[in-house]
Amino acid sequence: MARSFSQSLLAAAVAVVVGGSALAQGTSLQDAVTLLRLNKKDEAVAKLREILASDPSNADALSLYRSVSQDEWYLLMTHKNESGEASDIQKIAQSILERAKVETKARSRDAATISALITTATAADSDYPTRQAAINKLVNDHGEFAVPSLVDKLGNKDDLDGQILSISALQQINTAAVLPLLEALKSSNELTVQNAAAALHHIGDSRAVPAMAHLANDDRPGIRDIAKKFLAKKSASGDAVTLLLTQSREYLKGNVAVGAFSEVVWNLRDDKLVATDISPMLYASELAKACAAEAVRIAPSNGDALSMLAQSNLAQANMIETSIAQGDEKAKALESVAAELKIAALATGLDSVRDALAAGVKNGMAPVAIEAISVLSQAESADSIDQSTLLAALQSTNKSVRYAAAEALVRASGGVKVPQTDAVVAVLAEAVTEESVRTIQVIAPAAEARSAVETTNQHRGNVAEASADAVTGMRSLLVNPNVDVVVINEILPDRLPEDVIGNIKKDARMANAKIVIIAKDEEAAKARFGDGVAIIKAPLTGENLVTAVNTALEGVANAGNARAEAYAAKASVALLSIAANKGAISGAVANLTLQLNRGDNVAVPAAKSLGFAGGAPELAVLTGVLSGAGSIDLKKAAADSCGNIVTRLGACPEEIGTALVVALHEATDGGLRFALAAAIGKAKLPAAKQAELLKKLARTASPATEG
Repeated sequence: MARSFSQSLLAAAVAVVVGGSALAQGTSLQDAVTLLRLNKKDEAVAKLREILASDPSNADALSLYRSVSQDEWYLLMTHKNESGEASDIQKIAQSILERAKVETKARSRDAATISALITTATAADSDYPTRQAAINKLVNDHGEFAVPSLVDKLGNKDDLDGQILSISALQQINTAAVLPLLEALKSSNELTVQNAAAALHHIGDSRAVPAMAHLANDDRPGIRDIAKKFLAKKSASGDAVTLLLTQSREYLKGNVAVGAFSEVVWNLRDDKLVATDISPMLYASELAKACAAEAVRIAPSNGDALSMLAQSNLAQANMIETSIAQGDEKAKALESVAAELKIAALATGLDSVRDALAAGVKNGMAPVAIEAISVLSQAESADSIDQSTLLAALQSTNKSVRYAAAEALVRASGGVKVPQTDAVVAVLAEAVTEESVRTIQVIAPAAEARSAVETTNQHRGNVAEASADAVTGMRSLLVNPNVDVVVINEILPDRLPEDVIGNIKKDARMANAKIVIIAKDEEAAKARFGDGVAIIKAPLTGENLVTAVNTALEGVANAGNARAEAYAAKASVALLSIAANKGAISGAVANLTLQLNRGDNVAVPAAKSLGFAGGAPELAVLTGVLSGAGSIDLKKAAADSCGNIVTRLGACPEEIGTALVVALHEATDGGLRFALAAAIGKAKLPAAKQAELLKKLARTASPATEG
């Protein structure tokens, strides 16, 4: 039976991870596979446990891996228990595979082995079969890690044969050699640059187009000629900076070609290629940053290049911070790096960060936009704020961006003369009501998804975005994994839904994301995808999308609630800042009165804001707080605001005065009693009522005084 595309992907992924081929035969792992094929699961588990109990070394694990076929590995790696969860068979196989990966990684970087193979592969006196056998081992076992030593050969003017044979070896390493070779083009050794360009010409990878466009104007004839031949071969045109920025944008979207992901990035230091390990989640953005940095190197004053470099740094900072918020322990170690990335972004210039925000909003790159807003909220000043792209971000269709921009405008201006105050207040008035924000990623045909997303976003608390195909959707999830529900059509134009689901499950940042499938036949979909997913009966509409999301998240304590509280709290504080500085927030008063039954981080600033902007109708709400179950801090804020309002009104309704007096009699906290007394003093009670109150408050200056 032919395997599905997802099966082939998994088998290929395993092969890439550990490399090599099945060599040894007849091991105990083969016995376990045979038992599993015979449906003797318990015996297979026992055999696998016996293997694991022997505590195989990493080298032993690699031998075990190579002892069975890829199809047999697929059988082990996909085995589930009756509830559809990973079985012991799968877990033990995964343990063996992880050990094999460690051994393969160590072997792939073994400098001594690589050096010996390169000596053989580039020796003029070696016969062809011997040389080719060495090259095959370099390709299969070492890949990109063989490139630095081969590049050293490229620059040896005394070894012409070594140069030629190294270029041949690099051509066979092929795409894995491209990125280190692009770094080698920066060498101070002209011969190294010329031969690296020649190797790239033979490989013919389009990733080299921007670098070749730059070298096509080089003043070194040999290098210039190779670059021009490469561009002609690829029918490529355009200036290097524009090409680099295009490449950077694609990387920033997560667009790395299949098979081109790596665990390292390459840099040239003192004319030597150095590999630096990189987190898989940051690999694409690291390449984006490298392209943008190269564009800046070529054209230091180019605004687009500076903005692209800022975008790349901001995107990486957001990925790290989002991953930490999602509970990714590995990302925690990068927390200080995120701060440095934001500093690097700001160092490109205030205008560059502003442009990065504009680009993030325009291109739907919320992580870039939100991180740019965070930086600008601290970098903008009252004198510059009215020129900031924060103002345009108020119109973003993404609520998270819109809310962040409004709060940042207030923070940057200190709440004084906030530009476009009415628009800012309107956004904050919306944000302060947020109590539960669910982030939804829809992956479905464009027309159907667009309409459903538009309808869903009209429901308070939903932030939905759509991707028309699997690859675009997976890229979106890669750069913005802060998602609560992923909704996937059962038929996609470019991949199977299982491929998307597999990527989600592999990413620890989306461990709590719920998966919903859009399907015509619900029963068939349940049989196909199992109990771990929910089903929407096709066609997708806004109504059934909202219902499915509500059902999927029912009873789930997710990060959306924390995000909602953060939105509301920041909005409440921002509105208070505007009001305290005599700004008009009348458009938010109605919403603020509805927030007084929430946590103090939202309710206290809301109550204080009403003191500056509220009127007679709000007095009843505030005195209601005084008799409620809220905190002492909230009641103090309510009392202060009552006093402020009655001062502006010039008179106090009788029932409000009575409520203040009752609250004073019932209060035991000294601070609250003081705030209530101050409010009563401003209320100017009728003489008789004031006399009655004073009588009750009369005290003799003695510790034993009784009321």
